Amino acid sequence: MLRPAAERLFKPQTGLVLAAALLAAAGGILTAAVSPLAGFGLLLGLAGLGLITARPWVGVIATIVVLYGLPFGVIPVELGSVRLTFLDTTLTLTLLAWLLRLLTNPGEGFVATPLALPLLAFIGLAITSFFVGVESVSGEVVRFFLKTINALLFYFTVVNCIRDLERLRWAFRALLIGGAAAAMVALGLYALPESQAADLLSRLRPLGYPGGPGVIRHIAGTQVVRATGTAIDPNVLGGMLMLAGVAGVAQAFAPRPALPRPVVWGQLAAVGAALVLTFSRSAWLGTLVGVGFLGVLRFRRVWPLLAAAGLALYLLPVGDVALERLQQGIQFEDPAAQMRLGEYRDALRLIQRYPVFGVGFGRAPDIDVYVAAASVYLLIAGQMGLVGLSAFLVIVGVFFYQVVLRPLRAKGSPGEAEGYRLAAAGGVVAALSAGLFDHYFFNLNFPQTVSLLWLFFGLAAAATALPNPPLEARHNDENSRVSG
Repeated sequence: MLRPAAERLFKPQTGLVLAAALLAAAGGILTAAVSPLAGFGLLLGLAGLGLITARPWVGVIATIVVLYGLPFGVIPVELGSVRLTFLDTTLTLTLLAWLLRLLTNPGEGFVATPLALPLLAFIGLAITSFFVGVESVSGEVVRFFLKTINALLFYFTVVNCIRDLERLRWAFRALLIGGAAAAMVALGLYALPESQAADLLSRLRPLGYPGGPGVIRHIAGTQVVRATGTAIDPNVLGGMLMLAGVAGVAQAFAPRPALPRPVVWGQLAAVGAALVLTFSRSAWLGTLVGVGFLGVLRFRRVWPLLAAAGLALYLLPVGDVALERLQQGIQFEDPAAQMRLGEYRDALRLIQRYPVFGVGFGRAPDIDVYVAAASVYLLIAGQMGLVGLSAFLVIVGVFFYQVVLRPLRAKGSPGEAEGYRLAAAGGVVAALSAGLFDHYFFNLNFPQTVSLLWLFFGLAAAATALPNPPLEARHNDENSRVSG
């Protein structure tokens, strides 16, 4: 007799009323104890979680928008002493929404790609190295380490949320449009006088951005301005535009691009112009290798495009500065290049002393060495040792085998998913090449670009897992459905 009474007492409506009461109480406490906006922030966050739970792939799109719109933006509401970034919010909400959906609907299943186990091993080794050097870490390092782990987990979110061609198409639309928007903002600020550009960027201070004249960056030792946009650092902007640019090149020559082809070419023009004005040599190199990869693998017509871009750069006034900077970098003549050379030597010394698990993510134990290197690979080796670097290289090897080499054996004309696979794979190749001479794709201070790298890994894996019928077969199938 007790069971019906219990069922009457705990009806679903009763649960909803209790949940609403708890949320109202939590919102009231936050409003009173933290900030008048904290309670509203909680409600907005829960509304976002509800939306993303219903459509987790929307969270991936939102993350792409944040990465190219306000990558360093901070939500202007303090939770105690912590202020979450927009990226923290979208990454975490999307991850939680996917996990919640997986638990409540096991029929969806877990998409286990070949990269899953190597990446989990890499994350485990990162945690191991973190505890190796835990005595030298600060609270801020702990916070940024957790952000980096969250960025690595984004790979699993992407491959499990982007499960069909339509969602993949929307992801690339967001990527192309986001890259074009970031480029246009950077170009607009670059065209303004320095004082006006600094004033506009300083207005982002409520969102956690720096302010003052220092927000305008110059080539070291000169008065030549470098484009930064909302990315703060010109090298970071260069890396962001590099990925969007290589993806845009692949889409420009793909049989069926995500956006109309004239729009894609317009995106490429904006991204290319802003990329040049970042004067980021590592991003230039990565773009060249990524586009060359596309030319070797599938799209032979990219070679005339590269030649035309090189000729235009040579003829334009900015070309003199760009070519001079490139020459100085190759010959290690300018201060930035000489500093990189010194960092490489010191990084090798650090690796020789701590070769297994590295020194962790805090300070180096010895006062005569430090943890800093303008190279993803040397930075991983210094922080996680040769074991961690080997795990990362295994990920790269598995990626190339599964995403690049195996699909080459498939016969038949390419379909739409093939264009997305090549676009994402080209971006990964570009990032791995740029990583030889810069560190922002595995640096605790830049979870934004770490997230971008694993977004591209995830998009490439998602596109590879999709069926890829030839365009003619899909066109005939669509006609048959319409006629039926």
